[in-house]
Amino acid sequence: MRLIIFGQAESWNDALQTAERYGVSDAIVGLSDVNLGNYAELDVTYSLSDMLQLYKNGDIDGVLQSEPENTYYTNILREIGIDKIYIIPDKVDNNEAIKEYSAVGPVLNQIEFHIADHCNLNCRGCAHYSNIVSHPVYADYEQFDKDIHRLSELFSNIKTIYLLGGEPLLNKDIGKFIETARDAFDTANITVVTNGILLLSMSDDLIRIIKENNVMISISDYECLNNNKIIQYVKDNMLNAELRIEKDSFAKHVNIKGDSDKKKIFNQCYRRNCTFLSKGMMAACCTPFVNKYFNEKYDEHLPELDAHDCIDIYEPGIDGWKIKDRLIQPMESCKYCGEDESFKWGLSKEPVDKMDWCL
Repeated sequence: MRLIIFGQAESWNDALQTAERYGVSDAIVGLSDVNLGNYAELDVTYSLSDMLQLYKNGDIDGVLQSEPENTYYTNILREIGIDKIYIIPDKVDNNEAIKEYSAVGPVLNQIEFHIADHCNLNCRGCAHYSNIVSHPVYADYEQFDKDIHRLSELFSNIKTIYLLGGEPLLNKDIGKFIETARDAFDTANITVVTNGILLLSMSDDLIRIIKENNVMISISDYECLNNNKIIQYVKDNMLNAELRIEKDSFAKHVNIKGDSDKKKIFNQCYRRNCTFLSKGMMAACCTPFVNKYFNEKYDEHLPELDAHDCIDIYEPGIDGWKIKDRLIQPMESCKYCGEDESFKWGLSKEPVDKMDWCL
């Protein structure tokens, strides 16, 4: 078998190392990306057109996609006429390291899930509107159990599962959510995103569950935190944790008029990759699910659960490939977003001004 690795250039090394680890590096005969940039002059790199010609001539058997979770690259290959797309799965069975992507099933880059919609910190301009959630709102565990296992039927893997909020540690059942996520996706990276306030009061049982399920604790480095205590706590309990620095600014993004170019906004928005799950529905970001809090607070009409934005994971005939294709389409909600305008991080106080979000 002769294959060219195709994907973002920064992913090439990982793909090559994985191929070497499984003893299939001899199958790799070249590297390719949409834009080769500084790599264009290397003997081992091929442009899209050159790679396609090699495929048509039978000089290569297909393409090894270095990032199978990247739908844009998968679709590029399909559009130019390369249908033999291979990947190295996260789990390699029977020493068969290289498999056709269509046989393995689609890989989703990430999913975000709110364990709690409300928060105990109330950051000004929270993108999830957690600071204006008027009462405690917890996720339904039974619904999550059903939905995350449904996703395991639709996708061969999810690279990262983010359990967040709001503040996820407010939910006393967080351990059950962690164990269920791990049961559904045994190789996924599970990350709990927290502001850290409740970290020091976690129970021994929750610490055990976090360790047993190889969970990453991602702590937002807000200036109000006592970082020294948190760092020492992480060390003492031997937790897998990161302190996300540079959390000194937020950004307003709401265009209340709803007249933005949705395609332009979607293509430049980092949130488009923050795939969100809620009550059997998915969308490219959390916006369709949390706009209700803004609307309730300010008597506005931002789109909520728009049929064009949300994907019913139980829809008859739906599969992971169709979901991935729909997730890269601009949403109606994008009309109500504009280009981010940053402001210094701070805490909100009543009355909370809707201009904390509005451009």
